[in-house]
Amino acid sequence: MTNTGKVNIRGKEYLTVAYRVKQFRVDHPDWQIHTEIIDMDDDRVVVRAEICDSAGVTVASGHAEEKRSASQINQTSALENCESSAVGRALAFAGYGGSEIASADEVQNAIYQQASKPQDDRVAKMTKAVMACGSLEELKVVW
Repeated sequence: MTNTGKVNIRGKEYLTVAYRVKQFRVDHPDWQIHTEIIDMDDDRVVVRAEICDSAGVTVASGHAEEKRSASQINQTSALENCESSAVGRALAFAGYGGSEIASADEVQNAIYQQASKPQDDRVAKMTKAVMACGSLEELKVVW
C-alpha cells in the first residue's frame, strides 16, 4: 500500500475502509456516517450504512452481510467486520472508492473465505500467506 491508501490486488485498485473514512472526514467534517444493524442472529449479521450531508440528507448507502462461520475473525467480530464493510461500500457509492466498490479489507476477507472451502491447494496456501500479513504493505508484496 502506498500513502494513497490504494492496494492493487490482482490488477485492480482497492482503497482501505480506514483510508476512505479518513478522506471523507477531511472533505466533509460536517457530514455523518450512520450505521444500523438490519439483522443479527447466531449465524449472520447484516448492516446498512448511510452517508448523510450536513442537512441530514442521505447521499449514499451500502449494505454488508457477514456469516459468523466464515472465518475465525467472524466468530468473534462479525458485527465489526460487517459494519466496516457497509461503511466502505457506502463511501464508495459516495465517490470514495478506488477503481472498485469493494474495499481492500473486503477483498482480503473474501479471498480467505474462498480458500476455507475445499479448493485448489494453491488458493489455500496463498490465503494463508495473505492472512499472515501484518500490514497492507506486506499484502502488496504477497500479491
